[in-house]
Amino acid sequence: MKYQSGTTLISLLIGLLIAMLCIIAVLSSYRTIVKTGVESRVAATHDTQLQTGLATAQIFLQNAGFGLDGSNNLLTEANIQVESKNISAVLWRYDNGTEIVCQGLADIESSDRKKRRFVLLESNSLCNDTVDLDKFNWKIQTTLANLEDYSTGLSNPKQITFEETPSSVCTPFGAGDPDNDSKHSLITITAQTSTQKIAGLGTVKVPVCLLNIAS
Repeated sequence: MKYQSGTTLISLLIGLLIAMLCIIAVLSSYRTIVKTGVESRVAATHDTQLQTGLATAQIFLQNAGFGLDGSNNLLTEANIQVESKNISAVLWRYDNGTEIVCQGLADIESSDRKKRRFVLLESNSLCNDTVDLDKFNWKIQTTLANLEDYSTGLSNPKQITFEETPSSVCTPFGAGDPDNDSKHSLITITAQTSTQKIAGLGTVKVPVCLLNIAS
């Protein structure tokens, strides 16, 4: 009577184990590739929206003070309420030839509290050139960019800030030679990119020279 050798069965099981390990390795690689691809796409969308939003913001901000006299047509650290939330914003007004327009820019928390929104604000009531800008009621006119949270710990902090240099020799978009005898307000918009966790790569600064705001 002949007995079946166990060598063939053992070889089959070893081959099956190796095949399963190969499948797991392939699936793991696929998962990593897909995850990286999705994260890259989200990061690219974040940075594209941010750059587009900053470019649009510059155009609106350039209007500050146009057609108006006085020194109360720009407020860079305004504490106002929008959608029942207390926020910090840069506010301005200008005369468009028909009426006085009040607008602003702010970085606010999204409704799900997991992201940020870079928004253009407008006064919720008739604007004028006498009332302080932070005394108006404000609402969101449009969203310039939706921003992902790339902070450490995902604490969803502000990603865009504004800083004013009151007396600066500057020109819009850095074009042309500035007049040393004419100084204007310079607003620096600082924003966080998708690479904000990498030292030296996470911040972009956009200077905006306001020719209609003389210092």
